[in-house]
Formats: sequence, C-alpha cells, structure tokens
Amino acid sequence: MKELFLFVRPPRPLWPFNGPASSFWPPLAFASLAAMLRQHNPAWRVEILDAPALKMGWRTLTAEIRSRQPAVVALGEEAVSCAECLRLARLAKSVGAQVIAGGCFFGHVAPQVLLTGLVDVVAHGEGEQTIVELAEALREKSPAALAGVAGISFRRDGEVVRTRQRPLIKNLDDLPMPAWDLLPMHCYGADSRNHPGLAAIESSRGCFDACDFCVLWRQMGSFVAEQTRPFVRFKSVPRLVEEIKIQTRDFGRRHLGWVDPCYNAHPLLPAELAEALLREDLALSMSAWVRADCIVRDARSGALARQVRGGLQEVYIGVERPDGDGLQAVHKTTTIPEVREAFRLLARDFPEVFTLGTFIYGLPGDTPETVRAIFRLSHELEMSQPFFIPLTPLPGTPFWRDEFWDDTGESFRDFNFLPSATRPGSRRDLEWALLTAFVTQWPAARFRSYWHMLFDANARRRRMMRRLTARSAWFVLHGMAGNLLAGRRAGMIYPDWYES
Repeated sequence: MKELFLFVRPPRPLWPFNGPASSFWPPLAFASLAAMLRQHNPAWRVEILDAPALKMGWRTLTAEIRSRQPAVVALGEEAVSCAECLRLARLAKSVGAQVIAGGCFFGHVAPQVLLTGLVDVVAHGEGEQTIVELAEALREKSPAALAGVAGISFRRDGEVVRTRQRPLIKNLDDLPMPAWDLLPMHCYGADSRNHPGLAAIESSRGCFDACDFCVLWRQMGSFVAEQTRPFVRFKSVPRLVEEIKIQTRDFGRRHLGWVDPCYNAHPLLPAELAEALLREDLALSMSAWVRADCIVRDARSGALARQVRGGLQEVYIGVERPDGDGLQAVHKTTTIPEVREAFRLLARDFPEVFTLGTFIYGLPGDTPETVRAIFRLSHELEMSQPFFIPLTPLPGTPFWRDEFWDDTGESFRDFNFLPSATRPGSRRDLEWALLTAFVTQWPAARFRSYWHMLFDANARRRRMMRRLTARSAWFVLHGMAGNLLAGRRAGMIYPDWYES
C-alpha cells in the first residue's frame, strides 16, 4: 500500500462570536495543497482529517492517527491553536511520522518550532509548489534532499537551515481544483441559518496594502531585496465560475465565504463574476473582507450594485482607528472620510447587506481616551455590528518579540483577537476603558443601532445583529469581566467533544 501523507486540523476551541454551525470553515489551504500533491506525486496516498468539522475529539483523533499510521503529518494553524498543533505533532511523532508545518504562524517561528524537535520541516509562504518537491525529499529522509527544496526550514546537525526563497505562483488559474472530495463537505455550515452550505473560496492572493498588524499580505507577498512586499494576484472569472459550479453541483454549497484578504481589490473582477453567476442562474449568498475606499469606488462605477445582485450579503471592513494619524501609524491607506462614506452608501443603497467594522486598540501611545474615541466612532458609523480587536503581536509583524515564544504553545491561547489582560503587551487600563464604555457610553447612534437590531426590515440582517449583540453582551459579562476581575483567560469556548 502507498504511504500516507495526511493533512490534519486538530480539535480546537470555538471563537465565542461564532455559532457552532459555522465555527469551522473548510480548510482551503489543505484542499489546495492536497490537490497539488495528488496530481504530481502519485506515489503518495493523500488524505485530509478535519477533526473540528467532524466534532472529533482528542481520544478519537489519537485512535485515528494510530490506525492510519501516516508517514507524514502536515499541520498549519493560527497562533491561538499553537498548543493544539504541538500536541498533534507529539502524537504524530509517537507513531513514527515525519511532521511538517506551514501557514501564517509557523512560517514566522520556524527556528523556535524546529528546536522543539516536534516538527521536522517548516514551509514558508505559498505552499503548492513547495509541497510537491518536499514530498519527494521526505522519501529520502536526508538533509541533502531537503536542502534542495526552496521555501523551507529544517534542522541539520543541530542547526536550523533556511533554503532559498521560492517565487510566487504567477498564474493562479494553473492550480488544480482544490481536493474538496477529501473534506467532509456536508459538515460545513450544516444547520446554519446565516451560512448554510458554507464553502471557502479565494479569488485572489495577497494585498496591495501593507498594514503593520496583518500577516496575510506577508504570507502571500513577493520577496524583493530581502524584504517581503505587498503583491496581489487574481484568478480569472471563468476559473472561478468553474470552481463555484463544482462546489454547488457536487457538494451542495450555498454560501461562499471569500477568504481573500481584500475581495474587492480588483475594480472589475467581483462585478464580472457576479454577472457570470447570474447568467448561470447560480443563486448564492456571499461574505467577504473588503476595503472601504474600494467600496466607494465600486459604488460610483455601479460595480457594487452588481456584486450585491450577485449575492454579496455580508461585508467586513477594517476601520481600525478613529483618526488619520492612527491609520498612518499602522500603515493603513484608507481614510476616515472614505470609511464614513462606505458605510453610509451601504446603509442607504444596500440595506440588505450586513456590515461589520473592526477596530484595533493597544498601539504604543494609546490611552483610555483613545479606546473611548474608538468606541464612539464605532456607533457613529452606520454599520450593523462593530468588533474591537486588541493589537496582537503576531509573529512576522513588527510587534512580535522572540521572548514571546512558548515551547508549550499555551501562552498563544491569548492570541485570540479578544480583549484580554493576559495577552503579551496588554494594558489593563485600556481593557477597563473598553469594558466601561460598553456599560456607560450610550450615544443616540447606539440606540439607533439597537432599534435596527429589533426592527430591521431584512430578516437575515436582523437575525445576525441580534445574535452577535447577545454574544457580545455575554462576552462582556463573562469574558472581559472574568478576565479583569478574576484573572481568568478570556474567550475561547471548549466544546463538549474537545477531548472525546
């Protein structure tokens, strides 16, 4: 029998603002990597084991790993699940598997994670071409073979070696279709009212901005003069229509969750795709991260109206800061006037679209008054729901420090983008300012937002506002208060099946 190359997403807790039915999106990166490996390395048997989607806990996962006896286990998670990935790596090592790690987190802490001895190879950046060469090198089990693979780090004679940088894939249409058949597609969005038949899909990779707090543009950027630079590439409309047809026809997908860092970066592509879907009579709903300045641009050109007709029902906009100086401090190029105009246009002309704005606090120099100003702005803007995200010192960003590394991964549980006084660099005075603002600041605009929550004409938007408001209130009372008053770790919810 062929040796098994197994991609694994381990059991992990739930983010408190997500419902159980849509907490875990399909791991698109695994599906894309597996498709490339299956196409170019037929000597391997390729599988994906998505434990959270299957509600598979650690006892069952342990039995599965021991039963399947993989030769290679591939993993890649966000910082918050570092502890789960290290636990998985230890399990994989116990059955004699080689372990490789990649993604936005592990690619930036390669020396540290390799020195744990739990991971054999770390892949950097885009992985499809790397995985093909790496799979061949892993068969030889020699440092010499690994040294010939671009875009990885590994240990040789006790020292960490990083190979040459791998060029980006120029034409994303050349990628094979993701291996959706290796995923439990029926599980994603099952029983969800707002995201039924959830699918993860990308129309582009990268971004044209270089926000300091973001790791996505670094993961997908180009490497020039020893530095990563923002760079964005797009798939074609015919390729995207083909992907969507497969997802809807073969797997019953009904809601597309675009994973692009900036879905509306291209001035034409989203509108042209929407028109193509309408011609194909594909009725879908969509959610996406978008830029405020591009919303204004697309509203003027008519492209936004076409996107909404094509199914765009939910947009997330990074507002970040209440002033121009704050935006410049994190190298974000949108402006507050553009943000105000974007939300105004969406509220006035597209009231059926659910709008969420994110705000970052905790930059050097921030004070409690900064936090209160952010809170006031969040209710002045005509959005459905605000989220407040503490500055998180993710590896790869200027805010990361090597002393933050933890061989157990436990400290990274605080890298959950939730208000918390236990996160590295956090300040209790800022957390208290946010907590008290929730309780004491009631401008007229906040009352208007609650009125919409109760009586909004669009049933889906009304339902989402109610649920997120209820979850926000629960988090403020149980998460923030418990964290600040009792020192409990804020946030993540461990489901009943986590250890099962």
